[in-house]
Amino acid sequence: MRKPPPDQKGLANVNLIIESLPDRGRSSWHLGAVWALSQYQENELYLGMYPDEHFTEKPVKEAMEKFRKQLREISSSIKKRNDGKKLPYYNMSPDKIPNSVAV
Repeated sequence: MRKPPPDQKGLANVNLIIESLPDRGRSSWHLGAVWALSQYQENELYLGMYPDEHFTEKPVKEAMEKFRKQLREISSSIKKRNDGKKLPYYNMSPDKIPNSVAV
């Protein structure tokens, strides 16, 4: 915001709100930054994907497979829920959640 909020009730009007909003250039810059940071990489790893084999113990491998199975079930449930919707929502689907944050 470019101006502080009013300190008394009843002083806010449309002009004050418009003058307080960021200008077009700053808004565009922020939208561009948010868009760039929200894109997936071509080689993105998602939840449950572990290309390096750090653990070789049988109980750990079984736990990882159980975790992957649960992720597949959740993803399948979300896909079924989205079938036929005009605007499907996949953002919290495990197959769309990166394994780590790399900004």
